[in-house]
Amino acid sequence: MKLYSSKTLRQKIQTLSLFLILTTAVLGMTTTLAFSLRMEYDNLDRNLMNSALVLAQSPDVADVLAGRSNQEVLTDYLDGTISRVTDIDAIVVADTQGTIVYSPDASYVGSTYPELDSLSVLHGQDSEVDTGAGISGVEHRAQAAVHDQDGTLLGFVSVGIGVHSVNRIVLDTVACFLILTCVATSVGLVLSRHLSLSIKESLMGYEPDTFQRMFHQREGVLDALEEGILAIDTDSRIVYMNQAGLRMVNAKDLDSVLGKELHEVYPDSRLSRLLVTGKSEYNVHLSHVPGLRTALSDRMPILENGKVVGAVAIFRDRSEATALAEELTGVRHLVEAMRAYTHEFVNKLHTILGMIQLGQADKAEQYILDISEVHHQSVSRVMNQIQDTAVAALLVGKTSRATELGIHLQLDPKSSLSPDERFLPSGVLVTILGNLIENATEVLNRSSWKLREINVSIREKEDQLLLCVEDTGPGIVPELLPYIFEPNVSTKGEGHGIGLSRIKDLVNVYQGEIRVESEPKSGTSFFLTFYAQGKRN
Repeated sequence: MKLYSSKTLRQKIQTLSLFLILTTAVLGMTTTLAFSLRMEYDNLDRNLMNSALVLAQSPDVADVLAGRSNQEVLTDYLDGTISRVTDIDAIVVADTQGTIVYSPDASYVGSTYPELDSLSVLHGQDSEVDTGAGISGVEHRAQAAVHDQDGTLLGFVSVGIGVHSVNRIVLDTVACFLILTCVATSVGLVLSRHLSLSIKESLMGYEPDTFQRMFHQREGVLDALEEGILAIDTDSRIVYMNQAGLRMVNAKDLDSVLGKELHEVYPDSRLSRLLVTGKSEYNVHLSHVPGLRTALSDRMPILENGKVVGAVAIFRDRSEATALAEELTGVRHLVEAMRAYTHEFVNKLHTILGMIQLGQADKAEQYILDISEVHHQSVSRVMNQIQDTAVAALLVGKTSRATELGIHLQLDPKSSLSPDERFLPSGVLVTILGNLIENATEVLNRSSWKLREINVSIREKEDQLLLCVEDTGPGIVPELLPYIFEPNVSTKGEGHGIGLSRIKDLVNVYQGEIRVESEPKSGTSFFLTFYAQGKRN
């Protein structure tokens, strides 16, 4: 079973956006920060070195180191330089012995420069950039040798910036990237919210998981229908068919028809005309559906904002619908009863014709009088007891059919039925009695029993209708008895077992009761009880 996430679409998009922004920010900040810091360091080194070289080439610095000038002039010049240039924390001028001639802090003047032996500018190199101990602690510095006009080494100039200043530059750069990350995150969350709202609006306000679940549920419902469903788009291409529809056009699966032209799958279809007319069509009789003999179809355009964007057709098996309608209304049983009655009448006409052709007109006349009297008595008795015309016609026809088969069908002399349909509609009663009598007739016709009788009882009381159909057939085996009202359960083989199931359904619909008693080699009895509306205990 598939588990659906409890997170909403908005939460999912925001989580994904946040992850992407932070991942991008971290990767971007790492690479860009490294590049930016490298650039900062390169610029810093270049500025420090340029400053150191300019000062080392200054005549004022050389004159002071050579003793040709007053130190105060140099002090004023370098103090002004430090105040104007923000990227320099300290400028130190020292002679070849490392004695400091100038420092921003006058207390260092006359002292020895730290780590003098490690300075390469005192050992023949014109300039260098390094990080080491200075007068203000650890410094990142540029040093340049100072030469006299004749090339004599007079000392060196050191221009440096404290490590804390370098760290501040790094922190400022990182802070700038963090601010940009926060801004990007905020913008991403706002955009993700708008995106989630837009997606939900396109899904009619549902979360994707909910929409997916509803889609599969409705797809299952549509596939469970016995009616075939076929939908096309504006190009007459198939966009959907349920399982019943696939069977009706003899298609293997949905993939085999999806996206195909309608007329490739169903050449005689007229569904495409709805794309032009935009009008629905109901109960259209079809005779060329590949998987059906005859069918009924309802066709409707698919509208979106008042515009036709497709069409859908619903197919029903016409033969199945007709059979069901006849069964539910009792028409089939009445037709069969009248057919049997007509068959009996034709047999009697043949008998009369034979007597006349043999010159026995008197016997023919007597035969006519006899059968007329018998017919009048039997029909009159049924009509007197059963005032519902359809039920009476059914009993007369079934009696004739049973007589043809050598079966004695009799109506209980105490039977009675009014025409007001207080308990059941006439068609339903015809269906129930017709099925029960037909089952009994078939059983007795297939048996070799000498006693072949069917007894029908219809007793109408003030608040109850009691029905009973009994036969003297071989009965129902005990193992089958609990299942006889289930579909396709029958002793008559495959293709039977529908009648009793429909009777049970009708009994349930009209809140009646049905009971069956059967003994092997003794017969079977069905007892049904229906109640007047609102009078069932």
